[in-house]
Amino acid sequence: MPRVASIMVVGASIAALASQPALRGFLVKWSGLQSPGGAWRILAILLALANLKNLPFVWHIRFLRAFVYQLYLRPTPLPPHALFQPMISSTRTPLMEMDYNFHKSNSTYFSDLDISRTHLFTALIRNGIRKNSRLYGKKKGDGTIGDAGPRGKHVIALGGVSCLFKREIPPYQKYEMWTRLLCWDRKWFYLVTHLVKAGVAKPSSYTLQPWKKGRKDRKRVNGEEMESEEKIREKLKGAVFATSLAKYVIKRGRITVPPEEALLRADMLPPKPEGWVFKGEMNGAINGDVDSVLPAVLGEEWHWDKIEAERLRGLQFAEKFAYLDGLHEEFDGGRNGALGEYADLLF
Repeated sequence: MPRVASIMVVGASIAALASQPALRGFLVKWSGLQSPGGAWRILAILLALANLKNLPFVWHIRFLRAFVYQLYLRPTPLPPHALFQPMISSTRTPLMEMDYNFHKSNSTYFSDLDISRTHLFTALIRNGIRKNSRLYGKKKGDGTIGDAGPRGKHVIALGGVSCLFKREIPPYQKYEMWTRLLCWDRKWFYLVTHLVKAGVAKPSSYTLQPWKKGRKDRKRVNGEEMESEEKIREKLKGAVFATSLAKYVIKRGRITVPPEEALLRADMLPPKPEGWVFKGEMNGAINGDVDSVLPAVLGEEWHWDKIEAERLRGLQFAEKFAYLDGLHEEFDGGRNGALGEYADLLF
């Protein structure tokens, strides 16, 4: 009822303002509605506003906003124990992203994923990037990403991305992208993103935004059990629209910067103890089991056994993704013929 009353008040206010002749004259003159082509101009403006996300160069603005904020403007430092925590970003599906089935086109997922991964990856290696910006003119061993060996410009490159679609996203549906570090190997960082219905999931806390209130315990309220863990998991599974896996590499010239080294330089890993050997147990991951890909590292305690256990658990998924690199060798140049050749549009 309060929401309905508020809408009625706003509507009445707009109607009262619209009834003023001076205001109507100003709006008609400003909009050019009575000039030739005025109605089409208004429709074009409304269409552009309804699809602001898809206008030229808007993707670049979104990317730079995420990159610059996480690199220079973020007020809270990222502690190492948050290495596997997700970064949440939200957006909507405008009209220009619809396909012939009138839901979000599969091809448009990837531009949104770019922004979500930029938020996370920049946050993770922020300190290393900032140190690297002061690299030139310094000696080796100054604490920058990949400071050993010859100097060269550092480049962060996307090496591959896949997306598994589970259910469609309707027009102007708000959804969230939960992106986190899955694991790393000797060359690649692997990032996983879940696209989910907005508002279904809420974290218990926000590491980079400590002023935000997290969710309360969903299992017990006033000592009474409200939801079982099984019901909570089913609710979260039902909220997933799609899941994506991507891999990134950091290059210094032609030299690959090992992910472990990059994380160390970014102050996201503790120094590895001399002579350290992994003594923990790796939780087995089962294909199709959502729980097996969720982070198991909890609490403030942070040591190499926990880090390695989580990395190896995620690596069970990433290795299967890495096997697809072999498909590059399957291209045979049409040795056994081709079906045809056609141009897109006019040429």
